[in-house]
Amino acid sequence: MGEKSLQVTNRPGEHITCLIIMIATIVWVQWTSFLLSVAWGIGLILLIYTLFKLRRVRKISILIIDTAIVALIIVIGYLLYHSSGEIIKNGLASHDAWAVILSRLSLILFVLPFALAAMLTKKKPLYLAKGSWGTTIYFPWIFKGPVQDPIWRFMLIFLVVVCSIFSFFIDWGQPQFLVLIGYALSFALINAVLEELLWRGYILSHFVSGFGELKGLVIAGVTFGLYHHHLGFSWPVCLLFSIFGIMMGGVAIRSRGLAPVMVMHFVMNVLFVLSGMIL
Repeated sequence: MGEKSLQVTNRPGEHITCLIIMIATIVWVQWTSFLLSVAWGIGLILLIYTLFKLRRVRKISILIIDTAIVALIIVIGYLLYHSSGEIIKNGLASHDAWAVILSRLSLILFVLPFALAAMLTKKKPLYLAKGSWGTTIYFPWIFKGPVQDPIWRFMLIFLVVVCSIFSFFIDWGQPQFLVLIGYALSFALINAVLEELLWRGYILSHFVSGFGELKGLVIAGVTFGLYHHHLGFSWPVCLLFSIFGIMMGGVAIRSRGLAPVMVMHFVMNVLFVLSGMIL
């Protein structure tokens, strides 16, 4: 696989405008009620309609219109996912851990609107593929750096380091530890596969196609981190997840697919559960 990067030329301010639209949308739907989120979706529909009308008489960026459409799909997908997840949690209120795990299956409803949009537009997402483990990745900046290695070796080193760090935060002697491992593996498998399909398979692919690798990575990575607020994480922690999201997005870009980043995401989720950060 070649080392050629996807380069896209944009107008000044387009990237920041689209980043603001995405941040505002993902924060709003998590921070407000169902009805206010619906109102935001209606506002996005009006914005999209107005921008299309204005495009006939002046040069309105199609990327901004496309971003408003993606934001609308996020509103629809998030409301479907969150509402069904709450129904599952309420139905399994006496089984907290399994309620959380099974509610993650509702992410299918978040992914579905993006999959339908891709089918309707007949656009194949860039990273909706297996991906290569042998592509070169650079340390510390993924795309550039003094150290370069194939992704499989970078991933092996990364996993050894994070597992070593998290081992100090795991209570290895806690009661029912084997049951907790079962929860961790179940949660991580569902979450890693579905979140990667959503955030790297569809959303990252869309923004890289429009803005190029680095700018697209920033939009998708920052939004991914902020999206974790509804899981109970504070906004400062969500910003740390944004950095992690940018790193995972970089791995997806370098591998041109999702398999390596799914493994990365899976292991991190297992460690989060075992250390008590989730569940």
